[in-house]
Amino acid sequence: MEDIRALTLINDLLNIAGDVQYNPANIADDSKSSEIIRKEGFQIWFKTDRSFEEMHDFFSKTIFLKDLELTELKTEELNVNEEELNESENTDRTMDIVSDEKNTDREIQFTPSHQSIISVNVTKLDKLMDFVGELVISEAMVTQNPDIAGLSLDNFQKAARQHRKIISELQDVAMSIRMVPLSATFQRMKRIVRDMSRKLSKEVKLEIIGEETEVDKNIIERISDPLMHLIRNSVDHGIESAEERKKMGKPEVGTVTIEAKNAGGDVLIIVKDDGRGLDKESILKKARANGLINRPEADLTDKEIYSYIFLPGFSTNEKITEFSGRGVGMDVVTKNIAAVGGTVSVDSVPGEGTIITLKIPLTLAIMGGMIVRVGKSTYTIPVLSIRESFKVNEDSVISDLEGNEMIMIRGECYPILRLHKIYNVKTEITNIADGIVVMVENKDKGMCIFADELIGEQQVVVKALPNYIKNIKKVRGIAGCTLLGDGSISLILDIADLIES
Repeated sequence: MEDIRALTLINDLLNIAGDVQYNPANIADDSKSSEIIRKEGFQIWFKTDRSFEEMHDFFSKTIFLKDLELTELKTEELNVNEEELNESENTDRTMDIVSDEKNTDREIQFTPSHQSIISVNVTKLDKLMDFVGELVISEAMVTQNPDIAGLSLDNFQKAARQHRKIISELQDVAMSIRMVPLSATFQRMKRIVRDMSRKLSKEVKLEIIGEETEVDKNIIERISDPLMHLIRNSVDHGIESAEERKKMGKPEVGTVTIEAKNAGGDVLIIVKDDGRGLDKESILKKARANGLINRPEADLTDKEIYSYIFLPGFSTNEKITEFSGRGVGMDVVTKNIAAVGGTVSVDSVPGEGTIITLKIPLTLAIMGGMIVRVGKSTYTIPVLSIRESFKVNEDSVISDLEGNEMIMIRGECYPILRLHKIYNVKTEITNIADGIVVMVENKDKGMCIFADELIGEQQVVVKALPNYIKNIKKVRGIAGCTLLGDGSISLILDIADLIES
């Protein structure tokens, strides 16, 4: 897949460089370009204002990169290389003008086209988003200032509401500028399906639905590789040969569908095939061999069994082929999607096909959060994960033999998670009737979080966690942090991680 990786690299490079030219030039449509890259390498000429070290770091991140030779050229050297490249491309750039035989003397008028789109460096957009984030924080610092707490200031409140409205609109515009349609990423998958179906002697067609759906620029860069992996899996493992499909009474041509749609503050990307589906017994056998099953098999649902395929090193393919069996499994997909705050789920019907759903946030920068207090600490729960909040009595709480607390709500049992116990926070409110319970959900699973009190809802700017907390301490259930109006730090809860663990 050298040509696909080269095309992905060029698309990413166009965001930070100009005058980009490359050889082989026709990597999008020429099937021989993979072979040329394999033998001769992939050459790129470009101009950029980035430093040599930054560009070296950019190219070094290319997956399966064998060798990298980066040279900084002087202007005169660059001109020579451009001439060589133009000759090697051998492209015909002449324009044909068709004249009207009846009126050859007629004057041909050219109407200049008005440019309504400009190219902007992504770094500038990142800075704009950062400043909008700082503006959101400063607005909270003004309106929640302790010096004006408890004062009746009607004019101030009126001005603050107008200020908040303008910031909210500015935030929406800044986010919309960063939004990019998924069409380019989806169209790239056509080439993968075409090449694989030819090499595997299968007949497969790709259907694309909702390619106009937009997501944040940074997220698009992260989901390209996982999507490629899922498509390859569907064609290689899922779709049967034409003879097999004929025997099963299916159309000889298999179908892989990529669909994108908005769901609240998230985007759902669904990869679906009409192949053989997942083999539950093979997955269970492999899970047994790896010692992954930690409870009675009879209690496992089909979805839980299928989710084992996302674990590291898990592959039911014993034979190494061009496309699978190298130990690079679906865990790569979950890792990349989790990095942008998304989740992956799988469902399958034997003999009918498999559906894999990627749920990713629209943007990574600013979100609505509910602030809760536990002792002297504050935590932020993403509003989109909250189902409801309520007070409970001691009688409503059920405890099992191991001391785990649960609560029965409308005939369903939900576990209770006490934040002060998980994060060792000192608090005087330990009686469940004195605090507040917030019910949250993720991927059809729910739980109840117990806190001292609700402080309120506000827009929060998501800041990355320090490496010490993220990589060394590995504190579970924390997605990031945010600055509140009074200058204190509030940790943002990772609801998916808390429910899973």
